[in-house]
Amino acid sequence: MFSVIFEVHPKQEKFDLYLELAKGLRPILEEIDGFIDNERFESTRRPGWILSHSTWRDEKSVVRWRTVGKHHDTQQRGRDEVFQDYHLRVGEIVADTAPPAGAAIVEQRLDETEIGRAKFMTLTEVPPASGMTAAALPDWLSLDRHRANVVDYDVFASIYNAGKLALLASWRDRPSAEKFSPPASAGLRHRVVRVVRDYGMFDRRESPQYYPDIQTGTASRANS
Repeated sequence: MFSVIFEVHPKQEKFDLYLELAKGLRPILEEIDGFIDNERFESTRRPGWILSHSTWRDEKSVVRWRTVGKHHDTQQRGRDEVFQDYHLRVGEIVADTAPPAGAAIVEQRLDETEIGRAKFMTLTEVPPASGMTAAALPDWLSLDRHRANVVDYDVFASIYNAGKLALLASWRDRPSAEKFSPPASAGLRHRVVRVVRDYGMFDRRESPQYYPDIQTGTASRANS
């Protein structure tokens, strides 16, 4: 399975437009062969940032989504008028405590990002029933935020599933990511992702296609 980890910072005045554009793509997204799920969260540590996480059967499924015309047009509009910044990481899921029915963990892409400091990511989702608060979540999941191999972390709150939280952590290497093993809890889902591509709005060196980087304060016709 593949994971697309899209952290985006819409311009404050365009926040509702971003959600509207995303909602408009949903029916098309659900028809793509290989699409599994998608959920959006708001950062509790970085005001204005959103995490859009989607799961795919394989890399070919992600490629199919990139070829959809309306998806391309919406991305273009996002870069031109909606996004203030974004950070996108695409990778292969190497561990999942609650994989979808029929989905197997098969490692096919063994290469890692050369640009990103974090070679692996972990995404830990906690259901509303846990009663957990965003501030307490890292400690509750036993994340040692001061370990040298922790590149960064953030806690997100689901936009459409009130009370659901997610901890996204980035790691320098696989052993460090796999060593982080949150205590088992009802409804908890924990995934480990090998990052294959890492790029953003201003640095597209690992983007699957070449487009000139956007310069601050200027417009570009680059495709995300």
